[in-house]
Amino acid sequence: MASNTKMEGDMKAPSLVKRLGISSAELQILGALVALVILFSLMFPQSFFSHITLTNMLRVAGILMVVSIGQSFALIVGGFDISVGATMGIASVTAATLMLAGVPIPMAIVAAIAAGSLIGFINGLGIALMGVTPFVMTLGMLTFGRGLADLIAGGSSLTGLPSAFALFGRSLWWGVPSAACIAAIVAFFAWFILQRTRAGLYIYAIGGSHETSRVAGVFTVRYHILAYTICGALAAVSGLMLTSRISVAQGSLGTGYELFAVAAAVIGGVRIGGGVGRLIGVFLGVSLITVLNTGLDIAGVNPFIQQMVTGAVLVVAVIVANARSGSFRRLFRQKT
Repeated sequence: MASNTKMEGDMKAPSLVKRLGISSAELQILGALVALVILFSLMFPQSFFSHITLTNMLRVAGILMVVSIGQSFALIVGGFDISVGATMGIASVTAATLMLAGVPIPMAIVAAIAAGSLIGFINGLGIALMGVTPFVMTLGMLTFGRGLADLIAGGSSLTGLPSAFALFGRSLWWGVPSAACIAAIVAFFAWFILQRTRAGLYIYAIGGSHETSRVAGVFTVRYHILAYTICGALAAVSGLMLTSRISVAQGSLGTGYELFAVAAAVIGGVRIGGGVGRLIGVFLGVSLITVLNTGLDIAGVNPFIQQMVTGAVLVVAVIVANARSGSFRRLFRQKT
């Protein structure tokens, strides 16, 4: 009788997950997120749920969500991009330099996104066509991009940006922070590409098995380049959002976002190695990191310790993902 009850419970859990439209891994992340929210709410009841804190969290999460979605394209196709922080800096100083020279804001934004797309295109070209490993290619672009951004800005910060530029990162749209609205728009188009187009199908297929996709007739180079180009473009968008939020353009503006973008995507279930990942998981990963960092900020925890915590959470997420997929069991059998 007891065994029957247990079996019924086991059957109800998957059906509940199926009705909610999320995986068991995403459900675990959601549980951790709810636990953090409850913990910080009890510890800091007046400050954690204040209007200012919630608004700031939406702005921070919106910027991180956009760059993490771009990183997800690179991860799903089987690589990664550690140059997204440098791309954010290049987009920041490119747009600021043009706006300060009198170029209209829309044209400056288009130019900055085009610059980010070009960086992503070069990354994809080097990785897919020339056989450079993602780490070496994007590390080289990270170093190159930092130098280029500082060169454009003259090694200094650029201030005095047009007040209308605040619309993209510091203002409210229909009462909601503009960064969150932009992230929602980006997430919709990314979901459409990944789930409703042939390009999205091929990006997943290449990440799952590059050789099988090539033998099946998929032009793998084209979709590798497409994934990295989208990653670069979205990194540029997030750089513009961050510049708008703080009203200052800097070559080093996106420093650290390469870690946070990878962490958010991987925590959300995007597999390092490719072929697996959903945007709902990325959203949960971004939310988890944002809530965690906000709570630690309110608690007055040293920023360096916060970085250590984020790195530890990333490692734990990878370990849990490997354990769930059976990688450890396969490795143990090979060793024995």
